[in-house]
Formats: sequence, C-alpha cells, structure tokens
Amino acid sequence: MLLSNSVFFTASRSLLAGRVLARNASPLTAFMRFASIMGTLKNKPEAFKKKKRLGRGPSSGKGKTSGRGMNGQKQKGKVAPWFEGGQTPMHKLIPKLGFTVYQQKDYVKLNLDRVQEWIEQGRLDPTKPITMKHLLDSRACRGVKDGVKLLGNGKENFKYPIDITVSAASEEAVKAVRNAGGSVTSRYYNRLNLRALLRPENFRKIPLLADPVDKSTRDYYQKLEVGGYLAKQGSQSTV
Repeated sequence: MLLSNSVFFTASRSLLAGRVLARNASPLTAFMRFASIMGTLKNKPEAFKKKKRLGRGPSSGKGKTSGRGMNGQKQKGKVAPWFEGGQTPMHKLIPKLGFTVYQQKDYVKLNLDRVQEWIEQGRLDPTKPITMKHLLDSRACRGVKDGVKLLGNGKENFKYPIDITVSAASEEAVKAVRNAGGSVTSRYYNRLNLRALLRPENFRKIPLLADPVDKSTRDYYQKLEVGGYLAKQGSQSTV
C-alpha cells in the first residue's frame, strides 16, 4: 500500500524515536514499540479528498438530479463553448477579411553583407559556383523550406565576383553582384528538386530539374533583372 508523505514522515520520526529508546531497553520492549507504531499508522484527514458520489439518495446532497438541476440543456448533456443560444454566432456576423495566397513561397532571406562576411571568414569560396547547398552547409542560411532569396543589404560594400544560384533574387542584389563582376541565377526548384539539391545522399538517382507550370512563376524566371534562368536560356538560344 502506498503511503502519503505525511504518513512516511510520521513513521520515520516514530522509528527514530523508537531507536533512541531501544538503546536502553530490552529487545522485546523495542519490538513491541515498533509493532505498536506500525499498527497505529494512518493518513491525515486532509491527505486525500473523497470522490463526490452522485445519485445516492437525497441524504447525500447529490441525489436524484446529481446537482444538475431539474431540466435544461446543461442537465441533459454538454453545451459547446461557441454556442450562443441559437442566435447568429459571432463568427458568422463578422465578414471574412483578406485571403491566403496558396502559391506564396517561404524563402529564406539572405543579404549580400552576410555573403561577404562568410567569404571573408573562409566559409564560402568565391572562386567556385555557390549553390543553396553550400549556403546551407556553411550555415549562411538555415531552415530552407522553399528556397533562398538573395537581397541587397550591403550592396554598397560588396566586391566579390561570385557565381551564385538561388531560388529568387532582388534586382538590387543582382545589380550589385554584376557590378562586382559576378553573376546571379534565379532557378526554379520544386520540393523534390530542392530536397535532392540539399540532401543528395538520400537519393539513389538525382531527379531531373523541373520547370514552373503556372504563368506567374514562368514570367518571373523570364526576367533578366532578377537573373531568371529562362531568360538566360532564351538569350543563349538566340545567339
């Protein structure tokens, strides 16, 4: 049987007192002392709370209706917290505002000042092409979900001619990298292609790169101002 903390403390204190008395008493007296202590152990009245018993007659105070009253919805069952008695609830009175863009991408923002800092610290090699895998492995960006977007903070001091490929880029960032002698390529990656790029060890065969399907995404990657790869492919084919 499990004993409460108060019972355990009382028993420990009584046993300790019995040991002190047992030093000057016979073994039989000490045994009888311990037996009497163990036989009188009981819980304190406030140690446990009795369960409320319902429907056990009028003398219990919770008989017949079990404390729920005579009639009504709460006597029969439960009421939802949003129920307002039958009138038009608040969530139907207020109109819906705004909308959710389901095609919106959750890009990780990467600024040029961070790229320059990583290059100066030796974490990135500006002489080799930089992909999102290099950015993730060097911890320049973390938690890549839909890709990386290159932004232009620090464009005034950027001076490295890098060749970087990201999912998206701002016009200011592309212009700053081109002025430094580098190039920026905005490449479309779906979820499968992005996983294969960031974690190629999880694939036996790397899947082919996909092209965007919807018109708005294709129009974005056809802009030279943001380094769209479709625009570069079109310019190369015409040459």
